[in-house]
Amino acid sequence: MVVQFSVLVFGPQLSLLIKKILMHLKLYFRIIFFLLLFLNCTDKGASTTTVSSYIPQNEAQAVVVDNSNLFSEAQRDSLSSKILAYEKETTNEIGVLTIDSLNTNENIQRYGMTVANKWGIGKKEKDNGLLITISKYDRKVAISTGLGTEKTISDYECKVIIDSQMIPQFKTNNYYKGVNKALDSLFILWD
Repeated sequence: MVVQFSVLVFGPQLSLLIKKILMHLKLYFRIIFFLLLFLNCTDKGASTTTVSSYIPQNEAQAVVVDNSNLFSEAQRDSLSSKILAYEKETTNEIGVLTIDSLNTNENIQRYGMTVANKWGIGKKEKDNGLLITISKYDRKVAISTGLGTEKTISDYECKVIIDSQMIPQFKTNNYYKGVNKALDSLFILWD
């Protein structure tokens, strides 16, 4: 009887003590979890920013947005005329965007795709848009295509155009000639 009595006396007290310890542990784990979650979110925010925070405005719906001043006014007008004439003939939409630099750890291809979607390049039902993005100080370039365009112009073909037509011209600071040649190649592939 004495053994059973001591179990009964110490059992509930021990059980309450264990419950209190477990409650405190749960609280500590929750606090640690939320601190880690918070620190993880703020750390990621510092190293990779959201694209939408620095998408350039294009209220005029210009087909060439030269934020880095890589083209003269005549060159910008020439590229715009060429693109608009092609769009009128085919309904395929092209944009050219130059920026000074990307945010830290930003992928230029993904950035270009986000900008193209935000600006509405390409007919919605055809998804036939394409954006050439040039980041001047990062020395990066991308050709981002819509899903409809990808059926005609592959990512590999875009890379070949960048490597063979654009980069050689960009190395001599002839951005206009590089983009103009790229447009010629894209027009041929897209037909």
